Amino acid sequence: MQNIQKFLRENADLGYANFNKKFIKSQHEIVGVRLPVLRKYAKFIEPEYIDLSENSSHEEILLYGFAAGEIKNGQEQMEYLENVLPFVDNWCTCDCIVPSLKMLNTPAAYKKFSSLLRSEKEFYVRAGILGLMRFFIKTDKIEEILKNLRKITCQAYYVKMATAWFYAELCTINFPLALKEIENTKDDFIKKRAISKANESYRVTKEQKQILTQIK
Repeated sequence: MQNIQKFLRENADLGYANFNKKFIKSQHEIVGVRLPVLRKYAKFIEPEYIDLSENSSHEEILLYGFAAGEIKNGQEQMEYLENVLPFVDNWCTCDCIVPSLKMLNTPAAYKKFSSLLRSEKEFYVRAGILGLMRFFIKTDKIEEILKNLRKITCQAYYVKMATAWFYAELCTINFPLALKEIENTKDDFIKKRAISKANESYRVTKEQKQILTQIK
């Protein structure tokens, strides 16, 4: 069995840890192991090697998610997602783990991500939004997804940011639909952030950006 703690100690960078603490707010210790190093190591371990608990470090939680992403079975990845979600308490962990679970493009995964939107837990909802964006934004489920995004009741910051990200991403895929959604949203914060993120994208045309800036 791999010695996870030994690996983390040998690859920890205090300077990098202190840098990350400025941007990542977590109840879990940040030891400072860089993401490429974690991803590489995750290829050689099983998620079961990591015993997740309240005392797990930020990097252990990431390792669990990355190792789960190496499992080429959608049902197993669903189970690993269920296991890790209670320990996801920041944007970095959420945004790194969800896209790593590449087998979660199934009807069962769609149902799971959609159900997360109904949660009041900030990073459960964000995980749901990111999963739907990563795997289903280009599918025929998009109208239903947008309908469910409107029903989100959790008003946490990182939920609103994820919703804005979703709308900005949709601008690159179906601009008329995205435009309609952004125009009609009653949340000014989400509206402004969606427009801002779309304006930062090189995949949104100059003409489309001009249209977005006219939205009040």
